[in-house]
Amino acid sequence: METDFIVSLMIMYEDESVDVRYSNGSQLQLSSCGGEFLLVKATDPTGHPLQARERVRQRTRFTISTYKELMVAALAFRNKYATSSHPTSFCSIDSDIMWPEFSSCEAELGPGGETIIRSEDGQAALMLSASGEEFSIEFPCRLSQTQNRQRSVECFSRDPDGRPGRQQHHLSIFNERLISCLYPYQPGEMYQSTAVVQHHSCFAYAPTWCYPLSLARHNWMTRVCKLTDVGAEGLCNSALTDKKINMSDASSEKRRSCLPQALALTCPSPHRHRWKSKDQDLPTELMKVMWCQGVTYRILSGAVSVIEVSPGDGSVIRSNGVLNTYFSHHRPELHSGLPPDGVGQAYSICSIVNRANR
Repeated sequence: METDFIVSLMIMYEDESVDVRYSNGSQLQLSSCGGEFLLVKATDPTGHPLQARERVRQRTRFTISTYKELMVAALAFRNKYATSSHPTSFCSIDSDIMWPEFSSCEAELGPGGETIIRSEDGQAALMLSASGEEFSIEFPCRLSQTQNRQRSVECFSRDPDGRPGRQQHHLSIFNERLISCLYPYQPGEMYQSTAVVQHHSCFAYAPTWCYPLSLARHNWMTRVCKLTDVGAEGLCNSALTDKKINMSDASSEKRRSCLPQALALTCPSPHRHRWKSKDQDLPTELMKVMWCQGVTYRILSGAVSVIEVSPGDGSVIRSNGVLNTYFSHHRPELHSGLPPDGVGQAYSICSIVNRANR
């Protein structure tokens, strides 16, 4: 990949097509099905003013090495927030996931304060952010038929600039266990697989993730209550006891999560792909997700649309009200790493938390 392809903006629209803008003026458009992309390269400064910009159109399945990293980064961004992931309609190893019971659930604590819950077979994991406002799901997908050669696992979780993503670092401890679970039978049979990562807001998510999210939130709340003052301890214990009773009676059907249906590897209707033919700063189509300067903006559809912002530090900024006239900032405050007090600040967060901790 050429070194001057640095991502400056990424947009996913309501139809789940992706538009990527690069700092050199190039533009990559990914179809809504994820099966094809169009790369419009930047204008050649040494060329004739009337010379048209070079256009490269390829199927993602057969992308050449020159554009593979660009395509993988765009596809990872799409899969992270899309309803149906790409690739493959025949790659999922299992159609559902069984999560552990409340009594046998052992949550793990990530390096950034994340709460990690794993499925019973270890093939899937849910990671709740330190703020408790958003979570990620990672599950494996098989990409090929039986192979008698070295297996490989590629994680579709990258930052828009092509480097391994922040959440890939936190979930890397999951990948080692994933590889061993993918091949429990017949050592001679191996499959090339990928770990698909999807990101969701706790404000709006699919019902299939309700049970594992409740496990993660219960463990998250238990840890948060240990950091609160004595006055709130009784309230926390009461809430946790009620939650424990409800979760301990969960049936096996409630503990089962159906994996999102994947799209076909080859699009059956490539003639329906729509490409933007004219240069424009920002299209007028409805947006679903936008990434700009390391910050992710999401529009959560509902009776009242909500704008959710993820600055990348584990916190979440969410709009309130019909007119989005004010926002609420949800962020975890660790006693060992409080932010410094600003000039003219009405109160000191550090002194308040220290007094509450005592």
